[in-house]
Amino acid sequence: MKAPALAQDDPGRAAAVRPGVAAARPGRRGDARVRLALAVGASVTIALIEAPASLLWLLAAAATGCAFAVLTDGLRLAQLARRLLAVNAFLVLVWLTLPLEFGPDGLAWSAQGVELAARISARANAIALAVCALLAGLDAHGIARAAAALGLPARCARLMLLMVRYIAVIGETWRRLDRAARARGFAARADRRTLAVLAHLLALLLAHALLRAERVDLALRARAFAGAFAAVARTAVPRSDWVWATGTLAALAVALLLPHLH
Repeated sequence: MKAPALAQDDPGRAAAVRPGVAAARPGRRGDARVRLALAVGASVTIALIEAPASLLWLLAAAATGCAFAVLTDGLRLAQLARRLLAVNAFLVLVWLTLPLEFGPDGLAWSAQGVELAARISARANAIALAVCALLAGLDAHGIARAAAALGLPARCARLMLLMVRYIAVIGETWRRLDRAARARGFAARADRRTLAVLAHLLALLLAHALLRAERVDLALRARAFAGAFAAVARTAVPRSDWVWATGTLAALAVALLLPHLH
């Protein structure tokens, strides 16, 4: 019996994660643990800040960090633009709802709603830019190993890696099933027949996912997978990561001090 190929399902990267060692993408120098810790800390801090001046400062600092990452860490402008487009597509809904309120004369423009929408927009874009800058060059594999190294349980890290890897695979399977249904004359309508067909498609999707999981498991067993990646020797945190840490902490400190300077 021929063992299933790993090229399609890539189970070697969707396997167990051993705590204690973080990895970066080949070709990128740095310690993923430091970058991930900075990204999480910066995101939480930005989410808790309310002062408009601090949010604008953080937005500018995060944009500067992204520009630096483009020059030094290989962050691609097209990739950055796609991520910001996804974030701001949601913010369009925020701007269509929050600035409006119901008054005695119907819908009215709310200054408080505009201020809240602007604050949410600045905060969301600052977090997105900061995360893109700090995690530039890392893939899901490196982030999962870094999370395990920072104390995330190995099972949670494996689950995160599997989720990132196989959501796209399951999405492609759903698109193939949908194309097959449309080729056979299916057209979605608001009737019982459409619900029955969609239920069958979801059942087929679940069956495909289970079969794929079995193939991945067989492929791993055939290659004597022991449940964890090979350990990688710890190395000292490089100077570039200390520069990122210093810049991130300085920007957050300035943002926290700005409301007290007025």
